[in-house]
Amino acid sequence: MILQPLTLALSSFAELAGGGLLLIAVLAYLRAVVSARKATEASTPKLAAEPANGPVHARVFYPRQEPSLKNPATGDTPVIASSALEPQADARPSAWSIELIRDLEWKRFEDVCQRFYACKGIESATTPLGPDGGIDIRLFQSATETDKGKCTAIVQCKAWGERLVGVKPVRELLGVMTHERIPKAFFMTSGGFTPDAKDIAKANHITLIDGEMFLLMILRLPEAVRQELLNFAIEGDYKVPTCPSCGIKMRAVAGSKGKAGFWGCFNYPRCRQTLGMRRER
Repeated sequence: MILQPLTLALSSFAELAGGGLLLIAVLAYLRAVVSARKATEASTPKLAAEPANGPVHARVFYPRQEPSLKNPATGDTPVIASSALEPQADARPSAWSIELIRDLEWKRFEDVCQRFYACKGIESATTPLGPDGGIDIRLFQSATETDKGKCTAIVQCKAWGERLVGVKPVRELLGVMTHERIPKAFFMTSGGFTPDAKDIAKANHITLIDGEMFLLMILRLPEAVRQELLNFAIEGDYKVPTCPSCGIKMRAVAGSKGKAGFWGCFNYPRCRQTLGMRRER
């Protein structure tokens, strides 16, 4: 009877001791797991915190491989000029050429012609914008004071690129000469003249100056004067035509329904002036 309570007490103590040992073992295991996780986190790079609008995707960067400039046959490396790496500026003509003369828009061509006569010491003036009556430039040259200021010759200019001027414009200039009672006239163009136009001009005191001849006349000017005329010719936008009515640069308008494009005034619809696109012959 005495041994039975003692046996029960020892059994309870053994169960309690076994539970304590099990708890200690579990705690030791958890501690080891936590320590191992901390060690892993310490050796792993940290990523940025995930933003509120979505996860962060890691990007892998690979080292850039520069292309080889060596010639596989010779093994030599070519030399690249520094100018090829620099940004290219607006390329403008550095000298007079027939291409430049033919690129000039109609108003700039007239102004260059007028300045050429001024460079030669001939008093001249361009006709104001609007209907010119067939006269683009008036020349004033007289040997006596009594005739000073009298127009002695007129000039008609046509900036038509490479196109040839035919008979009709030359006849119109002849009509202006007769109406104005002016014995001499010059017809200047960036292109050339047809044989019939040359025949009429030769018989009526009209001097024809085509693009090639005008270039030679410019090249005969003193170098400083020639350069000054060049700077004036290429100043600003010298290719887009000027509105004959408003005096401002025009804009290109695409043709509709298969029609050719044309130049229109920026002041449209207040100004309805149009010019055809330049055609090459």
